[in-house]
Amino acid sequence: MSTHLIPQSGHESRSEKTRTQLVEAAIEVIGAVGYEGASTRILAKTANTALSAIPYHFGGKRELYLAAAQVIADYADNRFAEAVSVLEVGGSAEASLRFEEALVKLLHIMLEDAESASWTPFVARCCYDNDEAFALIYDQAIAPLIEALVCAAGGFSSPSLDDEAVRLRISSIVTAIISFRFLRGITLRSMDWEQFQTGCIGQIEAMVRELCRGDFVTVRLSQ
Repeated sequence: MSTHLIPQSGHESRSEKTRTQLVEAAIEVIGAVGYEGASTRILAKTANTALSAIPYHFGGKRELYLAAAQVIADYADNRFAEAVSVLEVGGSAEASLRFEEALVKLLHIMLEDAESASWTPFVARCCYDNDEAFALIYDQAIAPLIEALVCAAGGFSSPSLDDEAVRLRISSIVTAIISFRFLRGITLRSMDWEQFQTGCIGQIEAMVRELCRGDFVTVRLSQ
């Protein structure tokens, strides 16, 4: 039986456009001045919408804030799933090698700059405040990534490391990789780089691989 998509009405199309504009405005403004500094008036003006559009479409500023976080969480979950999928590939590659490749994939995702520049300060503020918006992003996007890596590392990490030690080390590695997106200025200035070009990324990738093959998680590739 054939199916046909029902086209949106003009009202539905305008409503969706307004919602998108408000979410984009929330990400931009809250990333710049924080949740408390982002008045509904400023949010509506930035979105080029009426002030009444916020309660009409979202209920209030808090709900708009969480809707913006949800957009980022959904996107991040899809991107991080690309790294997790490396762990699930079958074949002859051993678990430790797949673990290494998954982290390298995550590194490249964080260095791509595929998203709007306004997303970085928004997520950074959420993370700093450790609020409900960040809890949403963490629970839906970051936690599944860490859990998959912890589970994978548990199969080849040193017997001397208990579960909590493995989790802490994996969390530290993931945090370090993510920092290349959110704290990139530290690396760029310390290395006297203008930006992350191919050669620079190659050096960072080599460092991640070296970390995987060292004693931090005690990944030992078969000889």
